[in-house]
Amino acid sequence: MKKELAKNEVSSNLPSRRKFVMQSASTVGAAVAATLPISRSAWAAGSDKIKIGLVGCGGRGSGAAAQALRADDGNQLVAVADAFEDRLKLGLGTLQKQPDIKDRVLVDADKQFVGFDAYQRVIDSGVDVVLLATPPHFRPMQLRACIDAGKHVFVEKPVAVDGPGVRSVLETTELAKQKGLYIVSGLNTRYSKKAQEFMKRIHDGAIGDIVTMHAVRYANGVWTRARQPGMTEMEYQMRNWYYFTWLSGDFNVEQFVHQLDQMAWANGDKYPERCYGTGGRQVRTGSDHGHIYDHFETTYDYGNNLRAYAGTRHWKSCTPESGTFITGTKGTASLTRRKTAIEGENPWQAPRSRKEVDSHQLEHDAFFAALRNGNVINNGEYMAKSTLMAIMARMTAYTGQNLTFEQALNSKEALVPSAYTWEGTPPEAKVAVPGVTKFL
Repeated sequence: MKKELAKNEVSSNLPSRRKFVMQSASTVGAAVAATLPISRSAWAAGSDKIKIGLVGCGGRGSGAAAQALRADDGNQLVAVADAFEDRLKLGLGTLQKQPDIKDRVLVDADKQFVGFDAYQRVIDSGVDVVLLATPPHFRPMQLRACIDAGKHVFVEKPVAVDGPGVRSVLETTELAKQKGLYIVSGLNTRYSKKAQEFMKRIHDGAIGDIVTMHAVRYANGVWTRARQPGMTEMEYQMRNWYYFTWLSGDFNVEQFVHQLDQMAWANGDKYPERCYGTGGRQVRTGSDHGHIYDHFETTYDYGNNLRAYAGTRHWKSCTPESGTFITGTKGTASLTRRKTAIEGENPWQAPRSRKEVDSHQLEHDAFFAALRNGNVINNGEYMAKSTLMAIMARMTAYTGQNLTFEQALNSKEALVPSAYTWEGTPPEAKVAVPGVTKFL
């Protein structure tokens, strides 16, 4: 397989991500004059086809593609990409077996792209919309490439793993606004009908002024994949991307970003001034878990005596817990899978229904309905800043230093490999030690 991958990649033409994310803002204006988006009027009648390309064919990628196809009968999946051929075949096969969408999975053999540069070949294949579901490390450069090429984008969360990546996404967000292109985020709670009603009530004063917030996500962890004979270090880490900070951002960035974004949403998308916290490896200590932590506890300070407390862990055989809880001067609000409710002076509880549509589906429904009616969606700013909330928590835990939001945003730490090839050298795989690991 490795030889086939090597034939399909064009590593000499790939940009260095370090150079990519350090692009000056002066490039934005020039890019606006480049490729413009396809006219939305062509889709207004609902009869014309929207051609979709998928980048990243894992479980989340194939799930997003299925949801995109179900969102609009005129949608067609016409191109797919993955770093690994076996993952591409598995994801595509999953889609081709689903009776309600298989007739619109129209991916010819010459539109199945493998390798590090496969995302660019999807972009260049004539698609209208790109779904980005690769590991988080790749999302800033891939999002920028899509917007530069005039493509509308769905991008999974989180959208970066370091400060330079967040800055790149914020710049790309502005470019997309100038070009009239859509960016829809995988922070799917924002598209939940009951969560929208819940947040509207908070914003309308149902619990008064917010006094404190608390978010928790305790889970058991995810898969590991064994090292196989002949694997290069790059291939091993790519197949186990979750356990390497340069690829995932650490598990608090990859998963806990949902709850952190919920706190940001409740607070009117106002972000903390600084944070302090701790974390470490207590259970997942083996080499098969790379060098990420297995627990984080963070305090976010917003000023004016408002603080938010956030805790997450991945420990097997321990009680799971997940939710966002907000206390105000007139009541409390709880957003969990079991209960979405407000208690106090203005009580309210969201009705529970077995017919409730999954918010993963709702975000695609909203995306493609907006493409049809011409109402531009751009989720770029909050998805980038909520990602930074998670990154700064990792940074403060890794270093033991209190950090401001601006310090995290302007960090010079760029988590990049020596080259995007199977023989490239990943960033140093070393477990962070607070007080020893430096903030850059």
